[in-house]
Amino acid sequence: METTVRRVKLHRAQAEFRRSKSLYRAFVGGRGAGKSWCGAYDLLRRARPGRSYLVGSPTGVLMGDTTFPTFKALAQDFGVWGSVRLSPYPTATILLDGGEAEVRFRTAEDPERMRGPNLSGAWLDEASLMTEDAFKIVIACLREGGQQGWLSATFTPKGWAHWTHGVFASGRPDTELFRAKTAENPFLPASFADTLRQQYDDGFAAQELDGEFVDLEGAEWPVSYFGPQVWFDDWLPSSEYLHTVIGFDPNRGREAKAGDYAALTVVRLDRHYQMWVDASLSNTGDIHQHVGRGVALGREYPGSSMVVETNIGSELLIAEVERQQRKSNTLFPVMGYENRVPKLDRIRMKLGPYLARGRFRFRATKGGKMLVAQLQQFPNGEHDDGPDSLELAVRRLEEIVNGGTG
Repeated sequence: METTVRRVKLHRAQAEFRRSKSLYRAFVGGRGAGKSWCGAYDLLRRARPGRSYLVGSPTGVLMGDTTFPTFKALAQDFGVWGSVRLSPYPTATILLDGGEAEVRFRTAEDPERMRGPNLSGAWLDEASLMTEDAFKIVIACLREGGQQGWLSATFTPKGWAHWTHGVFASGRPDTELFRAKTAENPFLPASFADTLRQQYDDGFAAQELDGEFVDLEGAEWPVSYFGPQVWFDDWLPSSEYLHTVIGFDPNRGREAKAGDYAALTVVRLDRHYQMWVDASLSNTGDIHQHVGRGVALGREYPGSSMVVETNIGSELLIAEVERQQRKSNTLFPVMGYENRVPKLDRIRMKLGPYLARGRFRFRATKGGKMLVAQLQQFPNGEHDDGPDSLELAVRRLEEIVNGGTG
């Protein structure tokens, strides 16, 4: 087969998505942001001879109207389209240097039907219209030839509580998300995005045109509280911080639910009274391991103190913290708070005013992103352990600054 060189123009987000080496990658964007085209192009570029790939679409209608014709047209344009069997689902052959690759097209209407032979890669188009089961079933097939396969997903976002946000935007290992606005696609008509925006309300425009994970209906705080301005990567020099408090919610109170997280939140107050925040959340391991994480944080931030929720007999945690301090030659103050005000009221009253005034900055770590996701879903999210531990730390900081024991 003769090799042909083609130059393809990609806009910024498409190019970053293509260059990513993460195993699980998502391209999320507004309508017309070039998501499906980029997903098809990415698969064609990644395909290898003798390998099998899967393309998933939410329904047969979307498969027939968008996903399959987009892939076929692009493969034909590049001169690599071979043949296709159309029953019961399309299975295409693409022609590559050195041989052929097989691409199976399947729908996610019944995720169980996405089980099948081992794969080298998969592309889920309009993944936000699928259930999380489809994603979980497909990634378990990515093992062709004893090698780890990759998965890409393209979709318009459906909110902070949707599984696509939890998978692709919460800092999981080997996972990366790329976002594009409709207006960033230079290949659209110049007025396309503006014309649509005139017909949409602000929330729908943020989702459908800006590719944003918009507020949940009934969420306590607007999405504007959590814009790009709240994130930071690295701490300031330690000399810039006046106080550091670690809030520890052990997930053992009367309001705890199965699957909740043990949450440790570090809050550092700077000279301008800005609060810089990072978090470590885990729903695996036992309480001794969670305490160990807390003691390690105390070592990492000299001069810090810890506050622990002591409801339902958890005051024994303080003794365990002190035991592990002695064992690791670590020393920092630790005290307990027994919470008498309901959790939702505490979080709402303590954190809301600071969020509204932009007094928090959140570190862009896995734990920091999980904490912010829980704040954005509050009070309707499945978990609120991160906000609970943040409230503990802020309450303690207020006592220190306002003349309590420090």
